Amino acid sequence: MIGRTLSTEIENRNIIDVFTNYEEEEKLKVGEALAHILAAASIVIDLEGESDEVKNTLRKYVDLWISKVSPIDYSPGMAEVIGIRIKKKITDIFDELSEEELGETLDFVIDIKKKLDKKFIEINVIDLEVRVERILRALGIDISELKQFFTFSDIEKRANRLISLLTVAIGIASVWDEKWIVESQ
Repeated sequence: MIGRTLSTEIENRNIIDVFTNYEEEEKLKVGEALAHILAAASIVIDLEGESDEVKNTLRKYVDLWISKVSPIDYSPGMAEVIGIRIKKKITDIFDELSEEELGETLDFVIDIKKKLDKKFIEINVIDLEVRVERILRALGIDISELKQFFTFSDIEKRANRLISLLTVAIGIASVWDEKWIVESQ
């Protein structure tokens, strides 16, 4: 009984320590977690097809990531313009983008958004643009077709709009269905 209590106490302490250390050291990398979920879901979908359980899990983690970059600088018509250009679901991009790159980019976007919200203007907008463009391209979107939404010389406005484009694209691509395109034609 004493051994079991001590063992339980040690396990509980270790779980708390691991969680605390993870929170402090990793700052709960939501983008990395989302990339893992998307990669795992892509494998499950390939093997077993898409189930409601998989769809709901994807939505949950995509929504969590979106909540970390909200509010976004949405421009009227952005969802429609992006929506008609998406050619792949978010789980189908791993032939063009690694899980690691996706996770790093999603976390990078969260960090940039936090800096923008705190009015910390020293950000690397060129790096942000390249990263956003890589994800959009993997989804089948040519970023040059979206220039109307981010032709700002102001770095803060440009960065916020790039984050908005990516957020809308990921949101749509997480629920996108090729059947919609066929039915709408």
